[in-house]
Amino acid sequence: MIRKNILTLSLILLIISCSNNKNNDQTNTNAIEAQTNELKQAEDLNNNNTKNNNSYTPKNIEWISHHYYMKNDEGDFFSVYLNDRWPDYINSDSELIPNYKKIKVAFNYKNLNDINQFYDKNSILDITNNKIYAEAENGDSIESTYSNISSFKMTSKSLNSSSKEINTTSSLKAAVYNYVSSDVSQTNEYGSASTFSYKDSIFLLIPDDTNKLEVYDKISFDINEGFNLNNLKRNENLEFEDKNGSISTLFENDMNDPYNEWLTNSADSYESSKSINITYFNDKTISIKRTSTLYLGGAHGVYNNYNLVYSLETGEKIEVTNLIKDFDDSELKNIIVGKLLSIDNRTEEDYLVPLDEITLADTSFYIYADGVHFVWPIYSITAYVLGETEIVLTFNEIRPFINEDYLYILE
Repeated sequence: MIRKNILTLSLILLIISCSNNKNNDQTNTNAIEAQTNELKQAEDLNNNNTKNNNSYTPKNIEWISHHYYMKNDEGDFFSVYLNDRWPDYINSDSELIPNYKKIKVAFNYKNLNDINQFYDKNSILDITNNKIYAEAENGDSIESTYSNISSFKMTSKSLNSSSKEINTTSSLKAAVYNYVSSDVSQTNEYGSASTFSYKDSIFLLIPDDTNKLEVYDKISFDINEGFNLNNLKRNENLEFEDKNGSISTLFENDMNDPYNEWLTNSADSYESSKSINITYFNDKTISIKRTSTLYLGGAHGVYNNYNLVYSLETGEKIEVTNLIKDFDDSELKNIIVGKLLSIDNRTEEDYLVPLDEITLADTSFYIYADGVHFVWPIYSITAYVLGETEIVLTFNEIRPFINEDYLYILE
């Protein structure tokens, strides 16, 4: 049954990646055979590891997911993820070893007043009948066509099953190359073992045409700064070609040092997970969130969400140190203090440093429909238990404090 499901997924993956290139039948056939062989090898490796729990041979799995980001003139923002996986907190290994029985689809419908998330539990990706369908926990549903994900029919169960059509006006696409590896140490004399887990991805922006290729490459190479992408070339679909396992090699090289260190002293578990996603975009800029979590034993791990903003016209990364004219501006500081104290009824004692010493220079930021969001990471101004600290300044609030060269981000 497992092998059958793996073969089924491999065929679907090839349909997705080749949907814009229907005439290359021979190429598709070869690709199907190649990917089928790779998945068979991964299955055999996993079976062997299952038989020998004391093996130090890691289980490695790779897959490609396609992401679509869209918005309409009202500022509603949609994220659609095809063939993506989410953590399952009941079955703790599901994030590390993806379940090939499912292709997951998620829709995030967001505006300033409403958030509906449509997860994979009740989702359908039907390529044959050109249909994508998903339900939210409250019973609302949303559907679209697979071949042209640009409009949606949203049905609200809470409003007497009324439906509305949602048409998007602009979009961005990405191909995400995912890699996970896991291993279990030998059982010690006390009957316990440690685990090694590594999850990372390469996030490639896909332009509609080659005219935007230089800018999209500049952004893609920067957000994946941990990997050297210079030797990877785009194919006719403007996605990466993976010749001779070049993408796998990038992940393996990145994983090599922590894995060898864990092998040397595997008394403690090692868990690392990284991901990249688009938070929002407009005609001028794109906001991207880079997330990482790390656990090396102890009471809890650490996480970090770092936001990046780029110009969609030049590919320039806009640093907060260039964005703000004067971090010590007294009026700006007063606004910041007021917003910090308005978070969940926080008081001055909730902060690790005096409020008048807190500065936007220590934040990363992103742009959304309601303004510019500034985020302080954990430990920087509050205790771990309070997590990250985020405030939003409306476009009118932040405008007087932005350097003139970057006022275009507010348009």
